[in-house]
Amino acid sequence: MTPIKAFTLLKYLAGIAMSVVLLALLLVVFMDWNLMRAPVSRWVSGATGRSFVIHGDLNVSLGLRPRIVVNDLALGNAAWSDKPAMLEIKRLDLRLDIFRSLTSGLAFPEISLSEPRLALEVSRDGMPNWVFNEQKANQAGAFPVIDNLTIDHGSAIYRDPSLNTELLFELKTREGERNNSALTLELDGKGRFKGLPTTLHAQGGALLSLRSAENPYPIKANGVLGSTRVSIEGNLLDPLHFKGQQLNFTLAGNDLASLFPVIGVPLPPTPPYRLAGFLDHLGNVWTFSNFKGTVGQSDISGNFAVDRNQQPQMISANLVSKQLLMKDLGGFIGADTEVRPSTTPPVNNRVLPAEAFSFEKLAAANADVQFRGEKIISNNTPLTNMTAHLFITEGVITLAPLNFGVAGGSLVSYIQMNSRQSPIVTAAEISAKGLHLNQLFPDSALAAEDTGTMGGRAKLIGNGNSVARMLATANGESALIMDGGSVGELMLRLSNLDIANSLLLLLGGDKQVPIRCMVGNFKAVNGDFIVKDLVLDTAKVNIVGSGNINFGDESIHLRLVPESKGFSLVSLRGPIAITGTFSSPVLRPELGEVIVRGGLAVALGAVSSGVGTLIPLLDFGSERESNCKTLLGDAKADTGVKTSDMAPRGGNVQNHQTKRKTP
Repeated sequence: MTPIKAFTLLKYLAGIAMSVVLLALLLVVFMDWNLMRAPVSRWVSGATGRSFVIHGDLNVSLGLRPRIVVNDLALGNAAWSDKPAMLEIKRLDLRLDIFRSLTSGLAFPEISLSEPRLALEVSRDGMPNWVFNEQKANQAGAFPVIDNLTIDHGSAIYRDPSLNTELLFELKTREGERNNSALTLELDGKGRFKGLPTTLHAQGGALLSLRSAENPYPIKANGVLGSTRVSIEGNLLDPLHFKGQQLNFTLAGNDLASLFPVIGVPLPPTPPYRLAGFLDHLGNVWTFSNFKGTVGQSDISGNFAVDRNQQPQMISANLVSKQLLMKDLGGFIGADTEVRPSTTPPVNNRVLPAEAFSFEKLAAANADVQFRGEKIISNNTPLTNMTAHLFITEGVITLAPLNFGVAGGSLVSYIQMNSRQSPIVTAAEISAKGLHLNQLFPDSALAAEDTGTMGGRAKLIGNGNSVARMLATANGESALIMDGGSVGELMLRLSNLDIANSLLLLLGGDKQVPIRCMVGNFKAVNGDFIVKDLVLDTAKVNIVGSGNINFGDESIHLRLVPESKGFSLVSLRGPIAITGTFSSPVLRPELGEVIVRGGLAVALGAVSSGVGTLIPLLDFGSERESNCKTLLGDAKADTGVKTSDMAPRGGNVQNHQTKRKTP
């Protein structure tokens, strides 16, 4: 072949090739892209396992950022749903960045959705419909890069029958307030969440911010769940994992306990509250830190965390209150928050609360809660410097300690309730030390002067699902000691059956008789509190008691033997019987038995040796020497004493010596 022929052939071939290219371009430009609807539908259906149909037109504008417009498309739902479509879009308009998609995953500079309708559902066995391959239910797909998203008249529904939840949302985008091209997402929702009527309004930044932790995602939302109001404002630093170190969170409602159906965290019952702090989330650990607010009329601040990595979930908290009303915050440390009428009707005029304890929610979480209160207001009882450490471990509630400053003294307690056993086993160790009577009873005549101190201790264990049953089965011991104070002279005269002088007191008024020492010591056996020692020593009379108080049937069986230190012409000195029940006690003299003066054992000298260990509970400090200490010491030392006049010898307590008078 000659060069000329070869050149001619190449020219013809080039012409043919150019013609083919031009023809191809013409075909691409002018082709009917609707022919691609069927292949695209088959590809999407195969990739998702769901039906995918394009009912309208499909148009493509080619380029490095091709534009694709799809009209009237539908993606099928999971087979178990009664809704045929999971997603329907009236018009989808998007641009695809080919270069970015090939190098770093799907990237869409723009996506515009017109009238999208999205149905998100969870089956009764917990399978969400947005998981397209059940074998990869635990695998999360790569999130595409979306620079700008536009939504026009969008709607979405979320349903979870197992949680009694159905929410309907309206979605749209609007131009952001900042001077940039970012769009703002706006959402309004209503329905029910876990059975509670719910409304929600939220605003978020452009989805461009969602793809990396380097771009904080602005969010502002407020909603109402039942009676609970929630508001959030700030930035999500890692929005795809919902880490919110810059997220301000406000929570308000009528009762913190009502949040249990929503968050699954057992909180104590409270009056209306409002709390504001910082919400954060790291993995399965949620924290509500540096919060401040009010519960009822009390202030509260601190940190609160829920760790859902543990089974059951673990609650930890460190709470502080500067002014605490016990009825407001008592629930945080296991105390009753307020006096409520019992739903259990009284039986046979019983007094002790028979309301059953409700610990069903304890299985939902363990807890480690520390609480400190500076000033406590509780039914006119002067309380200060409250410290409590509450533990809940697999249904076992432990308060170790629960301490108060009370009336110038202290109350130290250790309490444990084991709800894993049936009935509930409760163990308590309580010690009261140095309680000043004038502060303990500020509204009484005792407040006029420093009348002395009192202390006590108890160590009890009982079985029962109510206070009544717990005390009815209690075993252990309890004791009380009081140094100083006073008792109405009328009561002393009546207890001594000095009828004539009692009548005169009834006509002329009453006055207080100083108490030098009182000791009560009891042993509890199956709810029966048996008197070991019961002695009241005053300047005018000694009283020695015996008998028992039964918490099982709420009965009283006490015998008080008085011995006057004075003389009366018509006095009939005899024992006093206190019987009946807690609701209807009966006091009557035992007229058949008159006590001969001096026939009683030495009152304070007769008490058991263990009573001496109660003396430190008085805690006078350096103010003065204890009457009880002196009287008990003298009584024990003087084994020859045959009367019950236990006035101290040698002027040990000069201020409390009393001259005997003959009426």
